[in-house]
Amino acid sequence: MLYWAMVLLTGQLASTDVQEQLSLSAASSSFSQNLYQKLSAKESTIVYSPFSIHLALTMMLLGAREDTATEMETTLGISSLGDSVHTVYRELIQQLTYVNRIKIHIGNSLYVSSDYQISPKFIEDSTNDYSAKTSSIDFSANGGAETLINDYIAAQTENRIQHFLQPETQSRDTILVLVNTVLFRGAWQNVFSRSVVEDHCSRSSTKKQDFKQASGAVIQVNMMHNTEKNIRFKRDVAHGVDVVVLPFQGKRFCLYIVLPHKLDGITDLEYLLAQPSKVEGLFSGLSLHLVDLAIPKFRTETALTLKTPLQEMGMVKAFSRMEANFTGLSHIAQVHIGQVLHRAVIDLQEMGNMASTTSFVAVVGEGKDQLYKPKTASFIADHPFVYFLRDNVTGQILFQGKFSG
Repeated sequence: MLYWAMVLLTGQLASTDVQEQLSLSAASSSFSQNLYQKLSAKESTIVYSPFSIHLALTMMLLGAREDTATEMETTLGISSLGDSVHTVYRELIQQLTYVNRIKIHIGNSLYVSSDYQISPKFIEDSTNDYSAKTSSIDFSANGGAETLINDYIAAQTENRIQHFLQPETQSRDTILVLVNTVLFRGAWQNVFSRSVVEDHCSRSSTKKQDFKQASGAVIQVNMMHNTEKNIRFKRDVAHGVDVVVLPFQGKRFCLYIVLPHKLDGITDLEYLLAQPSKVEGLFSGLSLHLVDLAIPKFRTETALTLKTPLQEMGMVKAFSRMEANFTGLSHIAQVHIGQVLHRAVIDLQEMGNMASTTSFVAVVGEGKDQLYKPKTASFIADHPFVYFLRDNVTGQILFQGKFSG
């Protein structure tokens, strides 16, 4: 049995064909929204990394053959890329790893059972294309396998994700655990003030404020405020949402927050997300405004079991004992994917964001403030919203989530 885990944990595109990079980001975005539809109905507040999940599944594709590979390619939306998808991912990983002013760490690791022989070609390709590190492990050792893997995950995510695997969840049936971790740490281009001074008195600009949940309940959350900052914003009347962009230092990576106009508009927004072409439209057409901005300060951690959602999305044979074909991984044993686990953490604060599951700089032209007088707008995120942590160069969505209080 194959068992593997995923943790959620500027400039120009690299030498890979630009169209292939854009095709990969479009595929990952579409995959993300399809997955979101499966997850959001059961989770009122959620965070996950479509980048991490899509990358790890594509890496697993190296060992898939025939119908198993076809189903995986279709679910991931990468059929048109063929085998070049691995080269595209290799250059994307290299590019993201060397971004200035933002810390991004991507780790891939293979834990191989000492009782089975894995294809040397699978190991070689995983190393070359995904910089994966391979370790031999005894999955039947008492308290050994889980502790070793958990320690690796904790180290890769700066202890943001701990105790990922429960004790005694591994057995001799497990021949491979694939672990992907992504760590993102960035400071806002314009930080939220922790305090302001009025009449020689200091007061906090982060304060308790009402947040209206979809159920109609009202709770208190810590709300961060920035007033009259030049921020990219748009009011999308057609879709009933406002969108605001909060850039991290360097402006290549941004947090997009999509807020429904109606207090109970999250369902309509999620229906919009089911149409991937509409999602890309959320990231365009924004212009500078002086925004009275208030967003919650929050930490969200989500643990997900993805086997059933992935099967519902069309990836069936990979999980079947009888039908799975991973002969590119092992010719000796009939293997299948036993489970796909994912955990992500996001910590949104006044200074910036830390996200785990999970610098060459691109300056996004914003004009010169002294030559342009922005419009004024208000963006008070006091009811459920959706957010995207996005790379504006490649279009990759590193993290996506919903906050409902």
